[in-house]
Amino acid sequence: MTDTDDDGRRAVAGLPVTLRDLLGAPDLQLACASGEDRLDLPVRWSHTTELLDPASYLRGGELVCTIGTSLTTVEACERFTTSAAGANAAGICFGVGDVHDEVPPALVSACARLGLPLLVAPLGVPFMAISEHLAQRRVEAESATGERGSQLLAELLAHVRRHASAQELMELAVETLGGSLDLLEGDRPIHRSVGRGVASEDLEVSATTDDVTLIWRGAGARPSASLLASLVRVLDVARHERDVEQDLRRERTGQLLSLVGDRLADPAALDIVISESGLSTTGLVFSVWPAGAARVLASSFATAVALGETPSATVAVSGSETEVRSIALALGVVCGLSRTVVPAESARGISEARAAFELARARGGCVGPEGLTSLEGLLAQQPPERLRPFVDQLLEPLLASDHHRRTDYITTLATFLALDGSLTATARAQFLHVNTVRHRLERIRDLTGRDPLAFNDRVAFAIAMWSRRSSAGRTQ
Repeated sequence: MTDTDDDGRRAVAGLPVTLRDLLGAPDLQLACASGEDRLDLPVRWSHTTELLDPASYLRGGELVCTIGTSLTTVEACERFTTSAAGANAAGICFGVGDVHDEVPPALVSACARLGLPLLVAPLGVPFMAISEHLAQRRVEAESATGERGSQLLAELLAHVRRHASAQELMELAVETLGGSLDLLEGDRPIHRSVGRGVASEDLEVSATTDDVTLIWRGAGARPSASLLASLVRVLDVARHERDVEQDLRRERTGQLLSLVGDRLADPAALDIVISESGLSTTGLVFSVWPAGAARVLASSFATAVALGETPSATVAVSGSETEVRSIALALGVVCGLSRTVVPAESARGISEARAAFELARARGGCVGPEGLTSLEGLLAQQPPERLRPFVDQLLEPLLASDHHRRTDYITTLATFLALDGSLTATARAQFLHVNTVRHRLERIRDLTGRDPLAFNDRVAFAIAMWSRRSSAGRTQ
């Protein structure tokens, strides 16, 4: 059965909302910029993000909403669209007017190439309106319940709009239904709420949506299967809405941490983040982790922590170096951390953690401030453009010779540097005569103007080699 309400929106009992339904909602004022032939795709939920790679936060079927803060290049548009398409998103909704006056052409092209529908939201229409529209449609789609169930669903939906948690919604539900409610994700219990008159031998009713199951137990009147199915959908909406809010808060925190770390904002800007997270102002530890790690880290820290997501990394602000190292070991992920600093020294702490993270990506494991007191540690703190001349002037002539003349200067130089400048050890490692090694080093001097046998020049070659390896790692 199809019903049309006063503003022209379509609600079909038992059927999901589609992109075409969203386009037909007058209050949303959405337009289609690409993918007109795929507008009948169902939309499970909406997800707002400014991350270039949102895939780890998607479960499939979402309308991914963005104002394009990070979509300033063709490469960024390609990466964002590929990530959303790879996570089976229903489409992308781009909000114009805040950052971009119009949809970036590169985003339109990428969506068209990948067959991903692209909707456009005008200035003044918040993405929250889309979420509320989807929530309303979900409840309306299950309208074939009794009066008691309808009133309960309406009440729960009102609380969802006030950002109530799934636990709070379950407690409201058992006040009406009695018995108890258990919410499980897979086989893992998430929330439990107990109402009136519950016994172990009571009958139970369950409903599942996606990978979330809701179980009712009680001795009174059992809720219908359709009501329970509606409840689990509303609870899933609340959980997803809370996740989206948390993700957005972490993105904003990540942007703020980046500004402080780049010395474009005063460390005092972090005072609110520190206060709201319950962190001590006597000592802060900054740690940098792979991008997308925030949700895992949130459940890993036993003490207070503030988490920020950036397109390239996750940044954590905590109070214990020991805890950071323990978590990195338990999770088996690379991590870079700073020494303990006071809030006024936050810029230095973020810079140290970033440099340590770059070193950790090359070495593996967790690297702390002690790892920065080395040539590698010093180089990791330098911007790539500062080291690029070493590669251009010292290695490119050797690479060109190796390519065109089939010489082997780069391998010989790398071996010579790795063996602390020993001619004998290099000859043995490469199965060459010492005089052959000496001759190759002389040719390297002739091609570059720098002598590998001289200490200062050997350091310059080591910097060039490190920079080349580091650049190759960043492009992978």
